[in-house]
Amino acid sequence: MTSNDPGSEASSPAPDVGARVREAGVVLLVCVIGLGGLLWGLNRKPAAVDDPGRGASAIHPAGIAREDFIGDSACAECHPSIAFYHDQNGHSRTFRRAADRSLADRLDGRVVADPERPGVSWEFLLKDERFSVERRHGNRVDRLPIEFALGSGYHATTFVSRIEGDDEEAEGRGDLTLREHRLTYYHDDSIRLTPGQKKATALPGTDALGRIVRGDEAFDCLSCHVTLTSGTDADLFDDETMIPNVTCERCHGPGRSHLEDARRGVDPDALVMPFGPTRNSTEDQMRLCGACHRHPADAPPNTIRPDNFELIRYQPVGLMQSACYTQSNGALSCTTCHDPHRRPSTDPAFYTAACLSCHTPTQPEQVPCPVSPSQDCTSCHMPRLDSGQGIFFSDHWIRVRDELSPKPENHPNETE
Repeated sequence: MTSNDPGSEASSPAPDVGARVREAGVVLLVCVIGLGGLLWGLNRKPAAVDDPGRGASAIHPAGIAREDFIGDSACAECHPSIAFYHDQNGHSRTFRRAADRSLADRLDGRVVADPERPGVSWEFLLKDERFSVERRHGNRVDRLPIEFALGSGYHATTFVSRIEGDDEEAEGRGDLTLREHRLTYYHDDSIRLTPGQKKATALPGTDALGRIVRGDEAFDCLSCHVTLTSGTDADLFDDETMIPNVTCERCHGPGRSHLEDARRGVDPDALVMPFGPTRNSTEDQMRLCGACHRHPADAPPNTIRPDNFELIRYQPVGLMQSACYTQSNGALSCTTCHDPHRRPSTDPAFYTAACLSCHTPTQPEQVPCPVSPSQDCTSCHMPRLDSGQGIFFSDHWIRVRDELSPKPENHPNETE
């Protein structure tokens, strides 16, 4: 594989907030947002040594054996309805071997022009159960294998390949090197630039074929799309022994003991999981969700600002800046508005009900909002904004809009 091209440039019912508070430990990542993780991780601060509650290691500490994990099908024995909805949720399909996806069949033979480089075309090929893409520029042809497909497809699917032997002396995480492909498949059936790879604003390591990601950054990228990176070593990525996708046990912890106790007839009230209802504070939950959806503790310096549009991708970061969060005394978390086992509701009335459960006046003269006191709260205070490439997220920094806030009409878009 050639890594550098000669011409390359480096409707659900209203939520019961009281119940949510009592179950503040319900933990599951809020929404598929796999895209953008690398953008944040590039400059993130390392976790403090004395802060074991941060990052993916807080979910599955070193020493947990693969045998402790039982899989979603075992969970479904006692929790069939939750398992059904989780299967419809994007978390259940965050990681696939690229050739295993129906997407590979759909893209086989498709040719697209490079969005920025005249005379360059890309063709996707599926042959002998191997998925690849060929970049053509004049007489030059570079063929790149497509090994993994990351993302549920709800927003997009990004293609990734490993690069073997990039650093013969590196061990563990440092030995992992990935290529994030230049082109991404989007939910509207288009193939466009992967976020962060536009020539004018390309991240370090970007060339004409994509972006090279190494070491901890590469490991963190994959670990947020799987439940367990390896069955033998927590600091390795092994696609033969890993547990793909964000399963029940990624957020609730390994279930072997729980299942064995249940089958022995232990009192249901005594059955516990490592993580779950009544076992975690709101801050614990925010750290758990934030391990992949980003937490303010991992923010690069001077990035948490009202005018930083990239924060739209990182829901826990925005939410935790909001007065709704800071003044809730632990009552507000991701699961206040999102059932963690289902896809997020798209009904504005659902979220208005959540807002009004706290912002209901107790005196006749009180008005929660002078503009719209009883409907459509989120369109003003949490508008959906284009984070680039036509991918829209709700801005979770709940606030009264002002001149510093990103707005749909002037928000930058990488397609421009």
